[in-house]
Amino acid sequence: MCDIKNLPVFKYHPNLYDSDKVIFEKGTCQCCGREVAAYIGGMYTVEDVDCICLDCVASGQAAEKFNGKFVQDAEMVSDLAKREELFRRTPGYISWQGEYWLACCDDYCAYLGDVGTKELEEMGIADEVFAEYDARNEYESARLYLEKCGSMAGYLFRCIHCGKYHLWVDAD
Repeated sequence: MCDIKNLPVFKYHPNLYDSDKVIFEKGTCQCCGREVAAYIGGMYTVEDVDCICLDCVASGQAAEKFNGKFVQDAEMVSDLAKREELFRRTPGYISWQGEYWLACCDDYCAYLGDVGTKELEEMGIADEVFAEYDARNEYESARLYLEKCGSMAGYLFRCIHCGKYHLWVDAD
């Protein structure tokens, strides 16, 4: 079993170790060559990469070595250092069409996890996040069909500055 307290913490992905993104089994990091008990199974690169340790992700060493990134796309923020941290030093999340990271207060939000309408209602934030999401003119009727890990899936973010929740929706 892997001791996650010794693994890096990611500002924009604080719940990483509760997700399915990390593979908890022995492997050899293709970046540093170390034997590890937890790793990311890939990144956006032309190289054939299927084992990257979390230290090589956090340091940016893997992104540099393989000329790649870990997040497919995101909203724009003005600080290039924040873009670098998100794309090249933060593991993405599992989605249908590729990650899309939301921003607020000119910084990237923390990705909290997969949600459906039920979970948002239980948290008491459904009206707030669906009102904002509907203004984006993306998927119509998302509130009716959104299901955690379903064919229409929700990805919940929270601003690390003002605390506001934001929702991104994706479908298969």
